[in-house]
Amino acid sequence: MLCFDDIKVEYSCQGYKATHLGISPDERSSVLFFESEVKTKDVHCPFCGHDVYMHEIYDTHLNDVPIWAGVMHRLHFFGHRYKCKQCGKTFTEEIPFVYPGTRITERAANQIKSFLKHKISVRSIQEITGIHWDTIRKMQTEYMKEKIAERKSELEMSGYQPRFLAVDEFAIH
Repeated sequence: MLCFDDIKVEYSCQGYKATHLGISPDERSSVLFFESEVKTKDVHCPFCGHDVYMHEIYDTHLNDVPIWAGVMHRLHFFGHRYKCKQCGKTFTEEIPFVYPGTRITERAANQIKSFLKHKISVRSIQEITGIHWDTIRKMQTEYMKEKIAERKSELEMSGYQPRFLAVDEFAIH
């Protein structure tokens, strides 16, 4: 029988190395921890190109798709914040596979979009993934804008010319 203690994590990606996998005592959430492997001597200021020093260590997390049904999964990153010796500006290391403007992974964003494509409600997606309602709603808004743009370009390509304009007193904001 495979036990949790038998699992060893060896995974490196874009300057980060997975250190260990943790599961909560109630087995309702799991976390995969990543630590930065980037050496300070290899980093240069993106603003002026000069040498930097490590200003502080920070941590952040990304919500990911559940590994097991009903178990929320997170990726927890420990990275470095650098400060330029010349211009004094600070910056952090880039976190891999983050969906822009959110704290979820690209994989979770793609799963949410596939749920939306199949007309699953925001509330149901939240229950399945454990991702916050506002994040899913933001993804839904992006998805609707993409679909509207696709439909608009389809109509323009076909040369569609509307003949009637109908107005209803109810509007969705």
